[in-house]
Amino acid sequence: MHSVELYKENANGMMMEQFVLDNHPLVKKISLYIKRRLPSHISLEDLMQSGFVGLLEARNSYKEDMGTTFETFASIRIRGAIIDSLRKNSWGTRESSKNRRKMANAVTSIEQRGQKQATTEEIAAEMGVTLDEHAEMCQQISVSNVVSLDLLDSENEVFGDEAANPLAIAQVDDIKGRIKSILTDLPEREQLVLSLYYLEEFTFKQVGEILNLTEARICQLHSQAIARVQSKIRANKL
Repeated sequence: MHSVELYKENANGMMMEQFVLDNHPLVKKISLYIKRRLPSHISLEDLMQSGFVGLLEARNSYKEDMGTTFETFASIRIRGAIIDSLRKNSWGTRESSKNRRKMANAVTSIEQRGQKQATTEEIAAEMGVTLDEHAEMCQQISVSNVVSLDLLDSENEVFGDEAANPLAIAQVDDIKGRIKSILTDLPEREQLVLSLYYLEEFTFKQVGEILNLTEARICQLHSQAIARVQSKIRANKL
């Protein structure tokens, strides 16, 4: 190889290496943010690998006339690449959504028949699965929930531009009030799991340590709580 070409190749390699090193903290920061909302069996290294794919895509696509900084543009691509990876490697959101609906329907059926809160054992039996299969579904549903919530976060608005409309704001406040009312009807332990996870922003593992339960059991309680909320929202036609 000609010495000039060899120099250019080495220079490009060094530039790429420096680029990755310079942006490593950004990829790690976003990966850690997503990781803390996932079951612990999903490793930070795997998330970061996907994040670096997004970083390199951002490097190839970014133009200075886009009206935004590279860091902002790259952050969106990094998070998008991580979420895509989670979606592809966790049954897919379609299968998880299907199981979440089945769980919500099971809760509705049990509670309508017995006029009492459904237990884990009853939910599994109603779905026609073993307790182990139910626990595995809950793990996947938890990942699916994070994917869905993170997509909303990336848009930074749940209710769209209509939120500026006073009537829309009043409707949203009404819905929020009804949802809060539904949450108070959940079993106390499920209320606590949702509160610690979403409001206090503890990880599943940390919630488990607080409640003296395994992380798998916290995942299970979390998914059941979400299914129960969906069941009640559907019943109240929110």
